Amino acid sequence: MRKNVKTYRKSIVWPLGSGLIVGIIGLLWVTNVFGWRAFRLVDVENFIGEQLPSSAANTQFATQNQVARIVWVRFDLASETDLKTYLESLNLEAELRSGYTPFPAPNPQETNYSWWQPGEATTYSGLYTIQDDRVIEILADQTAAPQLTVYIRAYSIKGN
Repeated sequence: MRKNVKTYRKSIVWPLGSGLIVGIIGLLWVTNVFGWRAFRLVDVENFIGEQLPSSAANTQFATQNQVARIVWVRFDLASETDLKTYLESLNLEAELRSGYTPFPAPNPQETNYSWWQPGEATTYSGLYTIQDDRVIEILADQTAAPQLTVYIRAYSIKGN
């Protein structure tokens, strides 16, 4: 009788455990495929193509994916050296140009983000480039030098 109880438990526990694991993996896959999972900073970094500098502080980001993926990122850096190193790691074809802003006026979506204020910069440099299948726009606000506030907007050229 005791042997039958152990066999019965094994015949129940293994399928239930296996089913639970398969169910969790399937749920993660479904939420990822249908975009139900929250977009995280690591997803933003993957979309841009590089991790933010390790010295980045006060990082804020937002995203939307209604027509095509777009991300907004803002962070502070202690020095311009960190920014140059970061831009080199992105392998961008364009360079920062003094006095250039890729954000001449906020679009309606950006006005919803209180932390997105590139228009308040008085001393800045910026760039606009197309790399692979996305546009990358960067503004380095040097108003409070030596600290920099970096704004990045990146979006996919392709639709969903």
